Amino acid sequence: MEVCLARDRRSGIPVLAVALALILVGATGAAAQDIQTFPGSSCQASGSTQDLYYSGVLVANRGNITRSAVCPLVRRNGTENWVEIVVYVRDRHSTLNITCTALARDRTGIAGTGWSDTRSSAGEGDQEIVFPAPGVGLPDYGPYVVTCSLPPMEEVNQPSWIASITLEE
Repeated sequence: MEVCLARDRRSGIPVLAVALALILVGATGAAAQDIQTFPGSSCQASGSTQDLYYSGVLVANRGNITRSAVCPLVRRNGTENWVEIVVYVRDRHSTLNITCTALARDRTGIAGTGWSDTRSSAGEGDQEIVFPAPGVGLPDYGPYVVTCSLPPMEEVNQPSWIASITLEE
């Protein structure tokens, strides 16, 4: 039995060898990237009253006091640190900012376990609140949330909101 390889007429290199090389370069050169996007409407009002406004993918504060939203994050890999969490918000208050805290606890959820970081928007407009990878190991398979305080409306029909949250692992 004779095996024949197709050759590129110009270079004389077997086509199969080129195809295998491309596959290997692609397999070793591509970094695994897992990005999940959660709508702001997946967040829940903090406390006993459901006093946030939900519209499509957004969650907004249409009230006259600051209100908080708790946004659970579902991770695909519960044993590795994330790369980045980004909260996409619109801040419409002239003097108060949106403040978010990313929190990771152990499986018991006990306060004081795990890690947290707090960041805020800066002024008005569409913004990204970014939480880079934590500098410490996170508890394996623990609950992860982002909690954001949304300032009250200053003008009629001008609420601040959370549009979405991305989690890159």
